[in-house]
Amino acid sequence: MSDEGRSMPGLRTILAGLLVAVAAFLLQALILAVLPSDRVPAALTIMACSLLLAAAVLTALRGLARLCGHIRDLHHRLAQALTDPVTGLPVRRVAEDAIAATGPDIALTVALADVDRLHKINHGPGGHAVGDRYLAEVGLRLRHAATDGDIVARLGGDEFVLITRRTPQQLADSLTAALAVPAAVAGIVRPVEVSVGICQLPGGDPHQLLSCSSLAMFTAKDQRSHIEFYDPARDGLPLPLGVRPAYRRRDRRPGE
Repeated sequence: MSDEGRSMPGLRTILAGLLVAVAAFLLQALILAVLPSDRVPAALTIMACSLLLAAAVLTALRGLARLCGHIRDLHHRLAQALTDPVTGLPVRRVAEDAIAATGPDIALTVALADVDRLHKINHGPGGHAVGDRYLAEVGLRLRHAATDGDIVARLGGDEFVLITRRTPQQLADSLTAALAVPAAVAGIVRPVEVSVGICQLPGGDPHQLLSCSSLAMFTAKDQRSHIEFYDPARDGLPLPLGVRPAYRRRDRRPGE
């Protein structure tokens, strides 16, 4: 929102206060004109007090207008902080808060999607600008796979998440359809290559859900199978929160 747009509500408030003050002044002048002469001093005193009160009200209105402007600015900045500038999607914190706010009696299905070969796109013609446009296209496809009540967010880098209450198979079917059509980015048509891990667990624990989905995603990436459902016997168990792995599986894929 422009500075001019933000200032208009405050200006309207001040003008309204001025109109009220002028109307009150004119009304008191009319009353003063029809009063007997022996009551004029008392009327003047009342009029002066009324003008002082109107001035105080106008000052309060101006302060209220400034406060409303500050609140709008804070709200705008908060919305910006919670929105990824490249894709327009919510950021990681929004996804984690949504999982944490869901009770353990409700099962959530989480798909963690990692864009394949983004490194190659970033270092190709057009550089990171084309890579950003490709990421935005991936985010759009994930939105197409979502339904009402789902949350799609960018976790950071080349990772996205989709949170839903649908079954894992329903989510996998939606993702397969949404990612099937190639994307045209910067005049180049390329397939939407994404590795996805899907996990269904009770809500309330963002670390557990995202970590299990991440383990399944790496299995999908290793097997080049695009989508895999989390299997603890195959994928292993996530490390406790705050414990860093001895090495990251991503580190052995410098080209992805």
